[in-house]
Amino acid sequence: MGAKLGGGGGAVNDINVTPLIDVMLVLLIIFMVVTPMLSNNVNVTLPTAASPTPGQDKGQHIVVSVDADGALYMGKSPIELDALVDEVNEEYRKNPSRSVLIRGDKDLLYGQVRQVMDTLGESGMTTVQLAVDKPSGGE
Repeated sequence: MGAKLGGGGGAVNDINVTPLIDVMLVLLIIFMVVTPMLSNNVNVTLPTAASPTPGQDKGQHIVVSVDADGALYMGKSPIELDALVDEVNEEYRKNPSRSVLIRGDKDLLYGQVRQVMDTLGESGMTTVQLAVDKPSGGE
């Protein structure tokens, strides 16, 4: 009728997984909080294209965005058109294999996006891409 207290059995061979689970939960929470901040883009509604060239920006492009109000961004930072060429050239010097990806809102006039393209073209940037969305359909 007595309970066995302590001693006698030697070392326990079971692995205590509680600390491992605690660490994994903390890492999961950190990743859940940080992942939305990793987005390098400004909220822009892209136009759709019937046959877009497949591809996705995974950090290999210098992203220039023009939102619906005509505001210009490089990455997430607002920038003036006059300073755009210097900033793009500075990024280009860091990695010359990068190209410029222009994300223009679908509600913009063509001339507003074309002005950004012309500014970059006059400075010698010949590799410029336009971002579009796939059409939402049953294709």
